[in-house]
Amino acid sequence: MIRNEQAISPERLFRERGPFFHVCSKPVDVILFTDDLDRKTVLLYLALAAWESSVVILAYAIMSNHIHVLFAGNVPEQFYLNFIKRVNAYLARRGDRERRLPEEPTIVPVTSLIQFMNVTAYVIRNQYVVDQTANPVSLIWSSGYLYFNSVLRQLMGEVKYTSADTLSGRKLMKLSHSKELSQYIGKMKFLNDFPAPSSFVDYELVERLFSSARQFFSIVFRNVEGQVETALMLGENPVVPDEEMSRLMWKYCKNEWGVQGFRDLTAAQRINLAKHMKYAYHSSNGQVARISGLARKEVDTLFPQALSG
Repeated sequence: MIRNEQAISPERLFRERGPFFHVCSKPVDVILFTDDLDRKTVLLYLALAAWESSVVILAYAIMSNHIHVLFAGNVPEQFYLNFIKRVNAYLARRGDRERRLPEEPTIVPVTSLIQFMNVTAYVIRNQYVVDQTANPVSLIWSSGYLYFNSVLRQLMGEVKYTSADTLSGRKLMKLSHSKELSQYIGKMKFLNDFPAPSSFVDYELVERLFSSARQFFSIVFRNVEGQVETALMLGENPVVPDEEMSRLMWKYCKNEWGVQGFRDLTAAQRINLAKHMKYAYHSSNGQVARISGLARKEVDTLFPQALSG
C-alpha cells in the first residue's frame, strides 16, 4: 500500500523527515556580497553544497555579510564546510582575500515543529528586520516568495527555464568552477543565468509542515515572541521592527492597565512598560524610548548596560 504523504499530520511529517538544522554564518564587519553576481554565485554554491552533502534546503537568506540556511539532513558541519570553501574561493578570485565567510558557523538543531515554524519565519524575515522597506515574502535573495504563492506556481509552469543538462561542459565549469561539482549542477535549472530556487528548495515540504497558509503568514508577520526566541538561540540580539513592537506593546498596555493608548500611561506605567520591553523582548534602549514615550536619557539610566540602538 502506497502511503499518501499529503495525509500525514505536520507533527508526524516533522518527525519522519528530520533531523533539521538552522545554520548561520557569523556576521562579519565587512560587506561580503556586493552585487547580484556575488549573490547568484552564492545561491548556486548553496544548492551544490546541499546536493554534495545530501541535505535538503528548506529556507535560506543571503544577507550582505552572512547567510542563514534551514535544512533537513545530517552533518551540518560538512554542509557548511562544502559551502564556504567554494564561496571563499570565489571571493578570493574576485580579488579580496579579506572577504571571507567564517569557518565556524552557528548551528542550532531544530527539535520541535513550532521551532521549525519560528526558524522558517526568522530566516526569511532577516532582511526585513534591518530594512523595513523590504517584504519578507517577496525578496529575491531569500526563499520567502516560494511558499503558498499560487501566482508563482502558475508562472513556474509557463516560464522557459534553461536546464543545466543542455549546457556545454565549458559552461558548467564556468558556473561551478569545479570539474568535481559539475556533476551536481545538472540538477539545476536557470533563468537568464539565475539559479532557480524552485529546483533545489523543498518548499512543498515547508508548506506541509505548516497547517495552512494562514498559519504561515501569521507566524511570519505576528509571532514576535518566536522571533525573539530564535534570535536568542543563535546568540544574536533580537531585532523587532518598531511597527510590530508598537502593536504588541499597545495590546500589552490595554490588557495590563486597560488604557486605550500609550498617551494614557502614567509615568510609573511607562517605566513598567520599558522594563517589559527590555526583559521580555530585549528591545534596544532607542526602541524602548520611542515606544514607551520616556526620554532617551531616562531609558539609558534605567538600562545603562545597553546604550546602543
